[in-house]
Amino acid sequence: MPSPARPSLLLASGLTELAAGALSGWVYTFTRQQPEKAKAVGIQSAARVRQWHLDMAILGTATVACATAVPDAPRPVAAALGVGAWTNALLFLPLAFKPDADQRPEYRAAAAASFVATSIGFTGMAITAWARRR
Repeated sequence: MPSPARPSLLLASGLTELAAGALSGWVYTFTRQQPEKAKAVGIQSAARVRQWHLDMAILGTATVACATAVPDAPRPVAAALGVGAWTNALLFLPLAFKPDADQRPEYRAAAAASFVATSIGFTGMAITAWARRR
């Protein structure tokens, strides 16, 4: 059982995603400050790097909030949220290198699965919180 001494897997995942979001700011700064070098390493869209950076920070923060507010959430809900939060954010990264990747059926399938996971995760957290109020 999670405790202050032993944080849940979801809380650790959210904190890790938040840290990755903070670190990804370096990549965004690189793309803005040295656009020629960024292009040389294959980065085609600084805007997509920014989206990736912000999504990592935002979804990491939201995951931490949910894991803290709803400790010991049902496993399927926590797993869906953890997977969805990471995949939602990470799906912006391929678009930084190949802006039209979202036209491919594989990308669209991954995005749909990710949206389903985050929908289940966040909605499940809300339902769990309301149920525990009774």
